Amino acid sequence: MIAGGDGTIHEVVNELVSAKLPSPPDLDLIIWPAGTANALYAALYPTVAFSPDHHDLLPPGTDDQTAYKMKSILAFLHHRRNPGANTIPRDLALARTQLFDSQNEPNEGLISIVVASASLHALILHTAERLRAEIPGLDRFKEAARRNITSWSDSNVRIFGLDGKTMDGIQIYDPSSDALVPLKASSGEVDDEEHPLVLEGPFAYFLSTVNVDRLEPTFTITSLFTTHPPPKDEVTMEIVVIRPARDPAMSQYTKEYPMEARVQFAQTITQKALYSAYDKGAHVKLRYEEENGGEPIVEYYRAGGWEWTPRSDDESSRLICADGTVKEIPVGGKARCTLIRHQLDPVVGDVPAFHVWV
Repeated sequence: MIAGGDGTIHEVVNELVSAKLPSPPDLDLIIWPAGTANALYAALYPTVAFSPDHHDLLPPGTDDQTAYKMKSILAFLHHRRNPGANTIPRDLALARTQLFDSQNEPNEGLISIVVASASLHALILHTAERLRAEIPGLDRFKEAARRNITSWSDSNVRIFGLDGKTMDGIQIYDPSSDALVPLKASSGEVDDEEHPLVLEGPFAYFLSTVNVDRLEPTFTITSLFTTHPPPKDEVTMEIVVIRPARDPAMSQYTKEYPMEARVQFAQTITQKALYSAYDKGAHVKLRYEEENGGEPIVEYYRAGGWEWTPRSDDESSRLICADGTVKEIPVGGKARCTLIRHQLDPVVGDVPAFHVWV
């Protein structure tokens, strides 16, 4: 049982994985949400209402807020008292973010159970940590976003499918059909399907999640994980991208984007997209030049992982975030985020399996 938020869960999971236990256990994860955002808890238990089967487990006089925080405990206790009842076990996916130096040698590695990111999200978490003592609660993230909204990351990204090598299995969201469809070479992003999808920067936003559709109770940034769920037994990663060069208003610039262009994009595009994520994931429907049916502002992929290679040495391109822990890619290096698909992982080794009850 963990009393804390996503950062605390991240620390416990990383310690258990790094311990390389000789016989990794199957673990039931019970959460008491005591963190700042509690993204994993909010995704697992999105509503205050709870099962009538749990009423007799609640102490008399329990208020609604406390009862909501007890949902993970109640689901686990109900399962233990009634094996085979309608309480649902859910296996949690893990992602591994590995940093590499300029010689392509492995550096630090982190396991995430919620989010791995670069660009604006990583910058926000980096700045928010510095503001922790000055601005408590979620407000520090809003201030961190304000300070970094015009920062773009000059990087290249490779997105690969479930095989970890090619674009096989990558899906992209099509707002016109409201569906995730297979990405094909004919999309224009790639020459053939035997290589990963390559995305050229700069990036205003880049983020991936596992297990969740949100990073705050109402910030459903990867909303399609719930509204268009992957097959039950398939482990996938949701990836959200915003690239300024796709905006027709930016077409007048080639390599250098002046600050006024960055401010304009932040005010008209990035803020609009992020605010819309609070509106039940409406950001995935937004388009450039709405009246003319322009390209989607948000590129939304379902894939097996990604590789981030900074093209510059500045901090805005080299920060990587895993569940709130921020690391810096070595100059000339890269970061690679992949799903841990089996309990016996070829890189990490034997990995505990984590289950929750909902």
